[in-house]
Amino acid sequence: MLIACGSAAAALLVDDRRLRVGAMAIALVAAPVLVLGDVWDEPRVVDFRESPAQIGGLLLVGVVALTALVLAFRRWRVAFPIAAFAVLPLRVPIEIGGETANLLVPLYLVIVADLIVFALDAPRAPKPEEADRWSLWLRRLLAATLVLYAIQASYSEDVPNAIENIGFFLVPFAVMFALLTTVQWTRALLGRVLAVVAGVAVVCALIAIYQWSARDLFLNAELFDANQLHVYFRANSLFFDPNILGRYLALAITALGAYMAWSGERLGLALAAIAAGVCLIGLVVSFSITSFAAVIAGLGIVALLRWGWRGAAAAAALGLAGLAGLAIAGGTPTSDIQDYRSIDSGRESLLEGGVQLFEDKPAAGWGSGAFGQAFYEEIEQARSTVSHSEPVTVAAEQGVVGLVVYAAFLITAMIALFDRARGSLPRATVAACFVAVFVHSLGYAGFAIDPVTWALLGLGVALRRGPPDDSVTI
Repeated sequence: MLIACGSAAAALLVDDRRLRVGAMAIALVAAPVLVLGDVWDEPRVVDFRESPAQIGGLLLVGVVALTALVLAFRRWRVAFPIAAFAVLPLRVPIEIGGETANLLVPLYLVIVADLIVFALDAPRAPKPEEADRWSLWLRRLLAATLVLYAIQASYSEDVPNAIENIGFFLVPFAVMFALLTTVQWTRALLGRVLAVVAGVAVVCALIAIYQWSARDLFLNAELFDANQLHVYFRANSLFFDPNILGRYLALAITALGAYMAWSGERLGLALAAIAAGVCLIGLVVSFSITSFAAVIAGLGIVALLRWGWRGAAAAAALGLAGLAGLAIAGGTPTSDIQDYRSIDSGRESLLEGGVQLFEDKPAAGWGSGAFGQAFYEEIEQARSTVSHSEPVTVAAEQGVVGLVVYAAFLITAMIALFDRARGSLPRATVAACFVAVFVHSLGYAGFAIDPVTWALLGLGVALRRGPPDDSVTI
């Protein structure tokens, strides 16, 4: 874990391009080795290891896909950021030994492919520009977050969960961040990324609308059973959890809202309004309160940066009215249904339990990834043992030490992303989306292990180099 996280941290800090390539390569090799080593003797993996045909088929598909991506990225360097943002939310269900795991396989392939291209271009690449103060401190705090997570996994109550978080999320996302900061962003590239994100979001929203109208779901049988007990029907589109769908749609709406707030081009405004409207309907049928709070926060920041406090107040009033309508439409659970099946998922007891875990071990917590196991053993053998709040998770797992690093990172990220954001559509968009992700994490967690967080930070750091973000249109 120290090798994986330490290498990823080094990739964030070193300026020499060749050293950075080496650090990223070590990190991306160590991460899957770490995961495989942890699950090597599990029955589902043993069955998979004993199936040469299955292994060969997956390797063949992976090599072909990776080769195609490398060729595309080598020929068109702008293809990497477009592909990365396009596949950020997309998970592929993979069945191994009778069990299904939803993995970010497309994103992993995109990251590895661009690292290969980055390495091939390293010898003739120009010397990187010197990072500004806030970008440098943001890199340092991200690196500290990675190393601290690995160290605190040494005494974790749930080491396998910490390994999964490192191998599947933290390490590959840190490499993606490092690669995105090297991209030369232009107004045309920013516009293409926005168009791709909007297109993917609209497709996801349309699938959710179909599910709601047909009363049919994919990927999550438990959600289908739970819907039978509600007066409302939650759609999840291509995601396992409706709240993840809601988060992605909230971010897309925020980005489109920023474009509409600054752009004066009629066709673009019309297309953005249509896309945002479809995404809003998809958000409604997800019945994700945390996602509605996120979109209120995101659009509030857009209004604040565009029109000042009056615009933010008007946006907040409209958003709260919509949130109230959602709560009314959601109804209340009947007396014979447990609280955890209501629209708020019974998170109050989980939050209280997380605070109690922090009080029991306030200095260094129960260890990285340990919240669920510690809650189950020390508090309650509950159906769900996820805190649904990132600060509570950090406090319980990493104690005061982790909270200090977490708070320092948040403050630094906000300063870096909001700097000169009022006069720049791209910077304002990144800042507003980052706030939306943060607000969502307060009610659903998944902040550091969400690729969107790292992608926004990578884009934000790259935009701090100057043009083209000084323009108000894209």
